[in-house]
Amino acid sequence: MPADQTDTPLASYSSCQELLDAHLAELQQRFGMALWMITRLRDDDLVILRARDDHYGLAQGHRLQWQKSYCVRMVELGAPCIATDAQHTPSYNDVPINSDLTIGAYIGLPLVDRDNQLFGTLCALDPNPQDPSLEQALPALQHEARLIGFLLSNALQEAQQQRVSIFVEHPDRCADTGLPGEQGWADIKAQEQQHSRDFGMESSTLYLQAPEDSDSMMIADSLAALLREQDSIAHLGKNHFGILLADTNEEKAQRVIHRIRDALNAKQLLVRIDPSSQASAQ
Repeated sequence: MPADQTDTPLASYSSCQELLDAHLAELQQRFGMALWMITRLRDDDLVILRARDDHYGLAQGHRLQWQKSYCVRMVELGAPCIATDAQHTPSYNDVPINSDLTIGAYIGLPLVDRDNQLFGTLCALDPNPQDPSLEQALPALQHEARLIGFLLSNALQEAQQQRVSIFVEHPDRCADTGLPGEQGWADIKAQEQQHSRDFGMESSTLYLQAPEDSDSMMIADSLAALLREQDSIAHLGKNHFGILLADTNEEKAQRVIHRIRDALNAKQLLVRIDPSSQASAQ
C-alpha cells in the first residue's frame, strides 16, 4: 500500500454543520449555481441554516418570505424542481422574489423530517440561465435532498438529547433545589442559542421572581410539574428562576405564563413572570 495511504490519517467531520457545508460545496462543484442553501420553514419564513453563496450575499440566519419564494410554488403547486431559465418558466416568471433577486435559474427540493413532514428546502439560485441539460440531474439531486434531510433529522434528535442532558447533568447546581444555578443557566442559554443558529430552533425564556421568604422547593416542584421534559429550569438565587421553553414562540409562551401564574397563585404564591427576548435563528 502506498505510504500516503498509511501515514496520513483520514480527515473526519467534526459536526453536522461541517458535513452539510461539505455537501453544499460538492453540489456547487458538480452542478454549478451561484448560491446553494439549506433552509428551514418557520411560520412564513424560510430561515437559511447553511449557505454557499458566490453572488447574492445571503448567509446563515437570513430569512426569505415563504410566500414570495420559488420554493412555495415547488412544494405547494408542484412547480418544476429545476428551472434552467426561470424567467421563461411560467411557474416562476411572476414570483414576487424576482423583484428582490435576479434569478436566472432555480433548483429546489423539499427536505422532510422523520415524520415525513416538510422541514425546509434544499435550494440553489443563479443570476444567469443554465444549460437545459441540468434537468437530467434531478434524480441525483433528489438523493442529495433525502440524505440531507436524514442528517438534519438525526442532528435535531441529538440536539434535543443534549438539551435534556445539560439540564440533568450540569455540575453547577443549587444546593436548595437541585436545579442548575447561574452558570448552568448561562450554559443552557448558550447551547440553545447555538442550536437556534444551526437548526432554526425557536425558544422563549422566562424569568420568575417569588418573594424571598417563599418555599423555593415548592416553586421548583410546581414548575417541574407544569413544564415539559424538553424545557429547562434554573434557580438563580433568592427565589429567582430562569425558565427555557423549547420550541415555543411568543404566543405559546404567554399561555405558559398564565398557566404557571394560576397554578402558583392557587398555592398562595404570588409571583412575577417576565418574558425576555425570544431566542430564534439569528
